[in-house]
Amino acid sequence: MMFALPLIVLDITGSGIHLSFISAIETTPFLILGLPIGAIIDRLDVKKIMIFSDLIRLLSYSVLAIALALKVSSAFMIFIIYTVSLAVSVMNILSTVSEITFVSFLVEKENFSKLNSTVYGIQYGVNFALPILGGVLYKFIPQSLLTGISVVFYLISLLLVNNIILISQSDSSARFSSIKHGVNAVFTDIKDGVRYTAKIRAVLYPLVLAALVNIASANFQNDSLIILRQQMGLSSDQIGLILSIVAVSALIGTVVVNWLNKKIEFGQLLVLSIIAGSLFRAVFALSANLVILVSSIACIAINESILNISIITNRQNEVGQEYLGRVTSIYKAVLIGVNSIGYLLGGFVANKIGSRLGIGISAVELFVVSMISLFLMTFVRVRND
Repeated sequence: MMFALPLIVLDITGSGIHLSFISAIETTPFLILGLPIGAIIDRLDVKKIMIFSDLIRLLSYSVLAIALALKVSSAFMIFIIYTVSLAVSVMNILSTVSEITFVSFLVEKENFSKLNSTVYGIQYGVNFALPILGGVLYKFIPQSLLTGISVVFYLISLLLVNNIILISQSDSSARFSSIKHGVNAVFTDIKDGVRYTAKIRAVLYPLVLAALVNIASANFQNDSLIILRQQMGLSSDQIGLILSIVAVSALIGTVVVNWLNKKIEFGQLLVLSIIAGSLFRAVFALSANLVILVSSIACIAINESILNISIITNRQNEVGQEYLGRVTSIYKAVLIGVNSIGYLLGGFVANKIGSRLGIGISAVELFVVSMISLFLMTFVRVRND
């Protein structure tokens, strides 16, 4: 659905502004609910939460599949897509937060690393293969059937989770009575974490800069999809192949960043990554050659992987262990949440002047952010010295 839904919206409406709105709907709940849900989940039955989130997503996509099969009017279809996207987004928060806890109930502590490696290995493999398969399926089978396939997989997931026997369970005997305590506790932790984050400039400044980067660049995926699909006329299977190249490029970034972190100081790497993101987007905006466009997208994926992992590593190095969870939650909520602003601003700009010029403006904005980052990270380095 991550591959198919943007294409469905674009083919139904022919407008990129709806892509931006839906992307904002998919990210805004993380900003509002991400932190409180974490504390509440700790006091509920995590297995039941996993099943519940799968069930709601199954029902949501079933409604979408039926609407597509019935070929309802475009206006009503957009309303359904918006509603389904919101429901799925909220369930994604439940699922994302629950999965981390769920893993701890599956195996003994000494096997956590092995299990996580297996899970992420499967995800990376899917990220490479699925866009190719999705592109072919989207080209040859009805959209309703493609959505129905997602429904089947959520059903399979629900049944599998229901049949997993956990080696241990959290005490949920008083789970409902403790929800109020959990909410109060999480807001206390949030305030404590915010004070801690604001106090350490080497943690605060990268958060501010990453937020500015996300606002400036969030809509690139939607803008590039519009250019490839509408302006260059690429088919769904061709776009799927490009997305697979992007997935491989992101993997390359995870390998390169380890070498870069050893060779380049974090502040310098942060500035260089933001400048590189600006340059690659400028190349994309100025070129009409497909090879150059795909190469630019691949380089952007590598660069974003380097940027994200280097910021995570810096956070782990700078934050005390007792505060790492809270600071990480603040980072995640802020960075995912501000994506909504980026989608909306980028969508309105592209709707007014076109997606290609929109990417060009994004490149200029990132260059400005790189100058700000140069000043801030120099200040941090001088202060640390």
